[in-house]
Amino acid sequence: MSITRNTGMVLAMLCGMAAAPAFAVSCGGASSEVSAPMMQMVNAERRRAGLPPLALDAKLTRAAQGHACDMAKRGFFSHTNPNGSTPKVRVKKAGYRTCLTAENISFGWRSVDQVMNDLMHSPKHRANILRRGVNEIGIGYVPRINGQGPWYVQVFAHPC
Repeated sequence: MSITRNTGMVLAMLCGMAAAPAFAVSCGGASSEVSAPMMQMVNAERRRAGLPPLALDAKLTRAAQGHACDMAKRGFFSHTNPNGSTPKVRVKKAGYRTCLTAENISFGWRSVDQVMNDLMHSPKHRANILRRGVNEIGIGYVPRINGQGPWYVQVFAHPC
């Protein structure tokens, strides 16, 4: 992965967890201004690669939004939360019976275009977006708060 402006992502990948200040956060859900274009961009990338589009799933969205909110509230940036919960655990907790789970997280980018550009230039994140075998996605988003964020989460899965 090349080092980009989004050093939080690089630090989280190198260190396992990046510290960020915790904030009082109100977490409703990813607005359609974020989820709709992100969904379109993910499916456009999949289409270019000859893959079928992903369907948006409410349970995966609940897991993604919960993780975005948790990172914003508790001030961390990692696929594993401070209690040890992983993407697969969060997806199952949201009521989704998963056989395959993958997650992308991003922090600090001001637009969905920037997020998707960064993710598609990272081999591991690109692989999640173009993963064969997943057919559903959930999208989470918490806007910029007190000069920090925003937080984005994509959860990919295939039900059992």
